[in-house]
Amino acid sequence: MNRMSLDTFISGERDLELNQYKVLGGLKEYRAEFNKKKLYPAIADLVNLADQLQEIIKQKNNLEISFPKHIKEYDVKNKKIIYDSLEKLSPNIEFLFDLVEWALPKITEAIEEGLAIHEYVDENLSIEQVGILPLYKEEGYFIIPDNVGLILQIHRFECSLFSSEIEKFRALKTKFIKTIEKVVIDKTPETIKLDLIKEFEDLPNPATFVCETDLDFPFTETIFPIA
Repeated sequence: MNRMSLDTFISGERDLELNQYKVLGGLKEYRAEFNKKKLYPAIADLVNLADQLQEIIKQKNNLEISFPKHIKEYDVKNKKIIYDSLEKLSPNIEFLFDLVEWALPKITEAIEEGLAIHEYVDENLSIEQVGILPLYKEEGYFIIPDNVGLILQIHRFECSLFSSEIEKFRALKTKFIKTIEKVVIDKTPETIKLDLIKEFEDLPNPATFVCETDLDFPFTETIFPIA
């Protein structure tokens, strides 16, 4: 899949119809991923791209209040529009605005298709704690079924808290531990937890969770990131 980015809009020929064709081709590939029930990285790409394009539109709207300056170019690295005087107006940036305003509704529509799949998976997936949940819950394990591969995946997680000027966030760091074949498994989640405690002694009483789902959607692109 050819991943779309802001470069799709600010590089290449200044032919509006040609670039519209490229955008439609890119969206077709993303929709093909959604048709295969593969959400990531497709939906993350589109959401990030939509945010960037909306920022361009926002800066254009703000510009209309601040004449006599006009737009010269777009600074991709710093996500800023560089202004110039009216007599130095570049047609390239006007082309960018036309393409962005045409493409943004189509990208939003594709995102909504992906979000519908996300919501469906979320509704058909549950997370339960295994055994008694300890006071320290920032590290532990989670067990997720890969129903396509007929295995259980065991992952270790570490949760950390960080703050911005506006709000606090939680970051989840994961590490793959091992897989267990479901066709031969005769262990309960509680038994798997006890085995992990014996194997990894640095977590004597780990917070452990098990994911339950009957969906046979792609594991790496959908089940795992949503879980």
